[in-house]
Amino acid sequence: MRVAVTGGSGLAGSAVVSHLRAQGYDIVSIDHAPPQYLVAEYRLVDCTDLGQVYGACQNVDAIVHLAAIPRPIHHSPDQVFRTNIMATFNIFEAAAVLEIPRVVYVSSMSVLGLPFSYRPIQLLYLPIDEAHPQAPQDAYALSKTLGEDIALAFVRRMAGALSVVSLRFPWIHKPETFKSMLRPLWDDPAGGATNLWAYIDTRDVAQACRLALEADINGHEAFYISAGNSFMKTDSETLAQAFYPEASIRSRLSGNQSLFDTAKAKARLGYEPQFSWEDYEWS
Repeated sequence: MRVAVTGGSGLAGSAVVSHLRAQGYDIVSIDHAPPQYLVAEYRLVDCTDLGQVYGACQNVDAIVHLAAIPRPIHHSPDQVFRTNIMATFNIFEAAAVLEIPRVVYVSSMSVLGLPFSYRPIQLLYLPIDEAHPQAPQDAYALSKTLGEDIALAFVRRMAGALSVVSLRFPWIHKPETFKSMLRPLWDDPAGGATNLWAYIDTRDVAQACRLALEADINGHEAFYISAGNSFMKTDSETLAQAFYPEASIRSRLSGNQSLFDTAKAKARLGYEPQFSWEDYEWS
């Protein structure tokens, strides 16, 4: 299978490219910047330009779409929204016109409204599953929520010829970037509260993207994907009661178990987290 990976030079995208190549996929990496290490064929593409996307996605069998401004911090809201929405629309328009049957859309836990909301988000229950209401406020969360709507619209348009898997990831890290950030958060739980203390290793992102390419999915399906634990040493139930007292605890939380329920991903995709900060080599 020949797969186009947008955002292939980025933190998560480079892990996806490497993993898919190791699994025998033929990869074309699509990004506006060249990769740090040349591990696959690549195209320098502005995904907000539909013509460039058409050209880069010729003769591929599937697309993994990661390209986006990943947080509304270093860009103005209109830049975040316009870039992310136009890139997503163009990917799906290309998939429709070029008759590419599978798109894996990298969405976000931000469809809940977290972690960049202007006002506090009221959670109904924990752990979070796919049935929990969405409440985007900021440009990034809105772009990811509407990105899933775009996916659904193109599935509707293509009437069985296109299937889309949306993967809602939390904070994405690799050991080198994460270890330096954890100790301050252990001392200040409030610093991670709007992320629900959730994270995922880039290698598990890559695994989830591969499983989404291979899954027997028709139409559009969305999944929360995370590590099996939080990035805290404190018990998750203690944190939940302290910072989200309005949320009911729907099932017993064991230790620092993740506050995202990935049961649907396990059942439908076969996803099981493989990597934990607790297994990193600490110096």
